Amino acid sequence: MIQPDQWREILHETILYGILFKAISLDAESLNQDQLKMSYRPMMDTISMWAERKHHEYRSQFGRLGGKIHEQKATDGFLYRVLVTVRDRQEECIYNVQHLKAECQVRFNDYLYNAKQQVR
Repeated sequence: MIQPDQWREILHETILYGILFKAISLDAESLNQDQLKMSYRPMMDTISMWAERKHHEYRSQFGRLGGKIHEQKATDGFLYRVLVTVRDRQEECIYNVQHLKAECQVRFNDYLYNAKQQVR
């Protein structure tokens, strides 16, 4: 059975993985512009695709719960505003940008740690 506020957790994960895959793609682009001794692009693309898949999985779950994201944006560099409809009710969710960045970093590190464990 689905908990009444479970949609909030799923929305949160949707937002995190969406931010993560976009951030990794942007970072990879800026790395391409610098002269480096090695290309990190394949690794960055792999991680970005993983994050994008996770984003779409959570977004689909959110949709199955009756949710739809209408708008999401950073309002002032400190807050991230998300406007959604869930089960015919409009909701506004506000997140701290620094917390979102920190949580994205945790997921990125977890991915790298798990990848390293699979190699062993």
